[in-house]
Amino acid sequence: MNRQPLEGFRMHNLRDDRQAPLVEKVVELWTTQKVLTEPQARKRAEELLFVTMDEQNGDVAGVCTTYLGTPPALKMPLWHFRTFVAPDYRQNDVAYHLLHLAIDYHESQFVDGTNTSGRGLYMEIENPIIQRHRNEAVWPSSGMVFTGFNARGDHCRVRYFPGARIS
Repeated sequence: MNRQPLEGFRMHNLRDDRQAPLVEKVVELWTTQKVLTEPQARKRAEELLFVTMDEQNGDVAGVCTTYLGTPPALKMPLWHFRTFVAPDYRQNDVAYHLLHLAIDYHESQFVDGTNTSGRGLYMEIENPIIQRHRNEAVWPSSGMVFTGFNARGDHCRVRYFPGARIS
């Protein structure tokens, strides 16, 4: 899919180019926004994939992490995607771009054989506003398919990579 770049923001791949100052800014964002405690933030930082920076002021606008896991209902290894967007940036399509970057990153590695450990990208939608307003069975731009609910009642979605097999 041909997406326009997110104007005014710079995306950094922290999985392939881990930059300690950016990691520290992300940890600070998570802790000041009370999303995670300091120890939780340090542990989650190990899973960082992309960070979105505001080019004007250098603030962290959003971040995404992925880790390899096996959702109980799907019983196959998938990349679990999580994202957090700072409150001031929630109307700027930051989360949309982070999701697509994560899909592109992991899918390209799967397809070219670099890393085939995860067969797709999996996410749980905790935000009730997104659950209400993005309730299509298949999200058109990302191909994320609704697979059901988790124990908390969050929407679960998956995007399988081309060539992925059940076993």
